[in-house]
Amino acid sequence: MKHIIKYIAYSTLCAVALLVSSCDTDVEPVKINQSGIEHQNPELYKNYLVGIRAYKASNHKVMMAWFDNSQTVPFTQAQHINAVPDSVDYVVLTNPGMVTEQMMQEIAEVRSRKGTKVVFQISFDALKMAYETQKKAFMAKPENANKKFRDFNGFLVDTVNTQLHFIDKYNYDGVIMDFNAKLTYYLTDAEKAEAIALENDFLGISKDWKERHKDKELIMMGRPQHVTDKSLFAQARYLVIPTQDEKSVSGVDYLVRRALVEGVPTDKFVVLANNKSIDETDTKTGYWGKSLAMYGIAKYVASDHTGYTCAGMGLLSANVDYYNASFTYPNLRKVISIINPTVKE
Repeated sequence: MKHIIKYIAYSTLCAVALLVSSCDTDVEPVKINQSGIEHQNPELYKNYLVGIRAYKASNHKVMMAWFDNSQTVPFTQAQHINAVPDSVDYVVLTNPGMVTEQMMQEIAEVRSRKGTKVVFQISFDALKMAYETQKKAFMAKPENANKKFRDFNGFLVDTVNTQLHFIDKYNYDGVIMDFNAKLTYYLTDAEKAEAIALENDFLGISKDWKERHKDKELIMMGRPQHVTDKSLFAQARYLVIPTQDEKSVSGVDYLVRRALVEGVPTDKFVVLANNKSIDETDTKTGYWGKSLAMYGIAKYVASDHTGYTCAGMGLLSANVDYYNASFTYPNLRKVISIINPTVKE
């Protein structure tokens, strides 16, 4: 690790130099000569990248950053994937089907040069909401009064398969399958049968996809303790626990401990934090009292826990943190340094 730390220690120097050339304006520049460390000292930058890749291949707490890529023609650096801090392990694109040629180039760049993996999330709840919206719009039309809208199971299977095709189309490194399984104990027999059928559809597709894509990463998200068939968790790289709405360390710890049941690995947990709002008047989103929630969760991730291990953490709406007069992504960089103290961001 010593040589890794030595190379990563250069990151502050590199970042400051790069900021001079890329962060002094929010307007996407015309092609100009760059004066960053990459051009001033190519050998130093090459060694730095070797260190970054070695660090990501080492045993450390992973950092996942949810990245809004809805702007297909970027006009600020905050909308560029390759502007995300180098020590971020996973960039999670929020619009997986909106990938331009430029984005694909940036994805290939951060993967090959920095060892960063780019994935996206498929949310069962989001698909259910989309289905209900489409069904409501369909039934609202008078000409459809006596027609039957397609069943949710068919919609679910078709939509999940369509989104999984994005992985091959845009060469993603994997996928996060987000499924909040229901506690079936209190359900009626009919409700239980329906819940298990939907679970089998969603997680069955996930298992089949992983078996056919052994070179890609499957990351699970949700409430693993309620999943009927837990065999899929052995194939998952990480288990993301949705802790972003909690307001304290005890709340986060409670949600993680609820997942400590037989069949759920205890060394794969990744916990989530909300970023602050882009609206500076919003002092509640992403905060625990007057402090940023991401700092509290980072300290929690860095701590030792009885009965389980935190493998890392994720930050939603990471782009919001880009804007800072003196240094880009200041809070995200600090969080990475908290969960991995040897990293000098």
